[in-house]
Amino acid sequence: MTAWLYFGIIIALVVVLFIFGKRPMYEVMFLAFVILCIISGNLINIGRYFMCASSSYLPYTLTGFVIFAVIFEKTGIINDLIMIIAALVGRFHGGAGYMALLATAAMGSFCGSGPGNAVATGSITIPAMKKTGYTPELAAVVSAAGSTLGPIIPPSAAIPIIFEILNSTLPGRYTSAQFWMFAWPISLWLIIQRIMTLFFMVRKMNVQPIPESERPSVKEALRHGWPSLIMPVTLFAPFLVGIRLQNTIITEQLGSVGASHFSSLTLCTVPAFACFLSIILYTAKGNRISLKKVHSFFSDALTSVVPVIIVTFSGYAINALFNDLGVSDAILATMSNLHLTKLSVIIICPLFFTFMGMFIETSTLYLLFGPIFIPLAISVGINPMIAAMSVNVMTNAMGQLTPPFALCVLVSVGIAEADFKKTTLLTIPWCVSQLIIIIIYLAGYLPMFGMVF
Repeated sequence: MTAWLYFGIIIALVVVLFIFGKRPMYEVMFLAFVILCIISGNLINIGRYFMCASSSYLPYTLTGFVIFAVIFEKTGIINDLIMIIAALVGRFHGGAGYMALLATAAMGSFCGSGPGNAVATGSITIPAMKKTGYTPELAAVVSAAGSTLGPIIPPSAAIPIIFEILNSTLPGRYTSAQFWMFAWPISLWLIIQRIMTLFFMVRKMNVQPIPESERPSVKEALRHGWPSLIMPVTLFAPFLVGIRLQNTIITEQLGSVGASHFSSLTLCTVPAFACFLSIILYTAKGNRISLKKVHSFFSDALTSVVPVIIVTFSGYAINALFNDLGVSDAILATMSNLHLTKLSVIIICPLFFTFMGMFIETSTLYLLFGPIFIPLAISVGINPMIAAMSVNVMTNAMGQLTPPFALCVLVSVGIAEADFKKTTLLTIPWCVSQLIIIIIYLAGYLPMFGMVF
């Protein structure tokens, strides 16, 4: 069998098991890997392939951030942030939509799952939007747009996964702290795109602000929820310090080898500290804490952690199997033989990821295609950091927002009780403007606000 045939088999297995078999993605990835091992005659190496993931810090980082996401929600700190956002933007025309967009994006950055975020926050934000004059269709689109934006914003668990793919392509060229910080300007451009699109839509539809009686004052929201603002600083500051001091104090104290691992260590320890801080803030609000309650927080987190870890290990195992079978090299060679230009890559690849993202779960998509796209993009002159971050944007922010099969849209339509056809038509401007932004920054024409890359 050729390498291309193996590639086709794994894609077919994922699509059939997920769409037609209706199995959860962690089962799909594991079963697809085992079946491909059997077909390719590599069943004897199955243990070695799974060991590839355990040698990386990635699974431990993912575990930490998923646990943090659960605790952040259980302690109610996220609700305080949402109230502050509502107080700041609720007074504007369509303010409920801006609140929903920013709050859903913020929650999504911790949740890591676009559809899961749409379910968790949509049940709150969609009724609020409809109550202030949003049509069910526009409310559904705003919820979906915010949900798909979340996974590209730090501390999303997708970011360390994609950095690992970049690092395997260009070993040691960048640190995880640099990549983490570089995610912010990319995220900012997508946030601007979402806000501008919403601005024109609410003006066209004459959507009113959140009634004054139903929104907190800024003073009240800050008085009650200001401790929640410590959390973004906690997540942001260690990486900024790491970048600024990487080549000075850190290298002097730890040596060049130790300094090279410092950002990875930071990525592993930040979620643990954030969990501890969330519990401290929870008790500071007058809530009682006990070992039983902490145990319930962590036991609830297990149902979120286990599927993510299985998907990650299976994805790594598939990549290791692909390396043995020469799949990635064969696909990259084929692409190189086509002599694709930079222009063709920055136009065709976003459309490809968008199409595949309608059918394949996002983590599977970037684990399968990230190792192919990033070297291809670099070979035609696209900046490596931009190429890697684009994998995250194209899978999470594009694929799950593009109808007719985008899961975030389907979930939001159900919650809003919206007309699917009308919602699809309203989604088009969001998708088109987002595609334009992606093409422009892949071409290198958008400033990244001083980020080093």
